[in-house]
Amino acid sequence: MQHLLKIGVIAVALALPYVSSAQTPMQYGSPRYPVIDPASFTPAQKTFADEMKKPPRNGNVNNPGPFRVYFRSPEFGIRAIEMSDYLRWGTGIDPRLLELAIIIAARNWNSAYIWRAHYPDAVQAGLDPSVGADIAAGRRPTKMKEDEALIYDFLTQMYRDKEITDQTFNAMKAKFGEKGVTEIMGIAGYYGITAMALITAKQPVPPGDEPKLAALTQPFPK
Repeated sequence: MQHLLKIGVIAVALALPYVSSAQTPMQYGSPRYPVIDPASFTPAQKTFADEMKKPPRNGNVNNPGPFRVYFRSPEFGIRAIEMSDYLRWGTGIDPRLLELAIIIAARNWNSAYIWRAHYPDAVQAGLDPSVGADIAAGRRPTKMKEDEALIYDFLTQMYRDKEITDQTFNAMKAKFGEKGVTEIMGIAGYYGITAMALITAKQPVPPGDEPKLAALTQPFPK
């Protein structure tokens, strides 16, 4: 009995560091971009920090992910979050469609961090969970609505073929207008910047229960 107890104690002791670190947000801080002490902020960094605290972002300087990188050029960071805030919350486009564009961009960049952050948002906004699961696996989703299929075709042709057919462009323009086409293109492009910041930072990814991105040579089949 004592032997079994010792084994149990050892097992718990070995497990504790893993459980503890998994529950520590700072685990997901970038090894290349540590938090900057607010006491040493430049005036521009302080302005950026103040902007990060405003709704709807309500962030802070300990926020992991691309913002750690943006703090190294706060002038860029301020403009980046202005673009992000407009594209995510200012266009009037259905959040379901914007989140679809974001997870397609995440799939293109193989960005587990963006995927982990936005797959739940996409489902919450009304995207069928199977759509994201199919995208993660590199399959064309079978349960897309008509407007979702338009965005899928538009962005996957962009990423895969480096061109967009006239048929796809005209269908997008008819559905969303030239302004909407520009904004859908823009949000996917913005998350390309985000993905590059995460690559630059060598940013770890927190665990989650979303479908994981499969390792694929070509994530968007014809």
